[in-house]
Amino acid sequence: MRRKSKLAQQRARNHTILGVVFIFAIAAVAAGIVWWLGQRPAPLDPVTLCPAQGPIGHQVLLVDRTDPFNPAQKAAFDNLTKDLVEKLPVGYLFSVFVLGDDFKAETKPLIELCNPGTGEGKSELTQNIKALQNQYTSGFIQPLEKVTTELLTSDPAKQSPIIEMLQLVYLNSIQAHKAKGPITLYVLSDLMQFSPALDMYKTTPSFDGYDATYTAKKLWVDLGLVDVHVILLNNNIKNQSPAFMEFWNAYFKRANAKSLDVTSLPG
Repeated sequence: MRRKSKLAQQRARNHTILGVVFIFAIAAVAAGIVWWLGQRPAPLDPVTLCPAQGPIGHQVLLVDRTDPFNPAQKAAFDNLTKDLVEKLPVGYLFSVFVLGDDFKAETKPLIELCNPGTGEGKSELTQNIKALQNQYTSGFIQPLEKVTTELLTSDPAKQSPIIEMLQLVYLNSIQAHKAKGPITLYVLSDLMQFSPALDMYKTTPSFDGYDATYTAKKLWVDLGLVDVHVILLNNNIKNQSPAFMEFWNAYFKRANAKSLDVTSLPG
């Protein structure tokens, strides 16, 4: 009887040890699952590919297509858009607007997509790298390339309401998303405003004169958080005088642009 008692005690100890080992194993598995889930990013927006909490930053491209591009401009535009898209940081939203012949039908972006990332630097343990690369190519790069390629073909427009379009870009994209990070607006245009609001083909008005009008107050925008990059199309060199540039410098200053940079598109 005493031997059986010792055997029973030994079995009890073994059961206790196995139980403790089992509990530790379950805890380790649970901790591993929690770690794995913690390493997985929240799912992206299925339409825009933006982070669940919204875009980290925002870049907007407004393309003035009221005059056709010449061959050199087409090549330079192609290089510009590829550079912007390829250098867009992960999680940033890229919006494309066009100013063409049908102004009232072009108040919304042609496309808005976030860079979802290529999977570079991610772990195979927590990410499907191949799926991420495919998402980047087919869901981000290819749609943007399609849209920007289509922008190269256009017919001359009857009007060029640049100021009106800048307001719509601000309202329908910049203000609509309110990205917490950097916001950059690229304006690819000759800036030759031609609409009932203002006609720059007749004469270059003084900005103070324009700013005092009801139209200016109606079309005013606040670009206080926006870095503005104007890429000037040299379509009307005769009219694009120092006074012309002074008007636009004053316009963006009045709009409280965070910064303003002006360069020319080759061609």
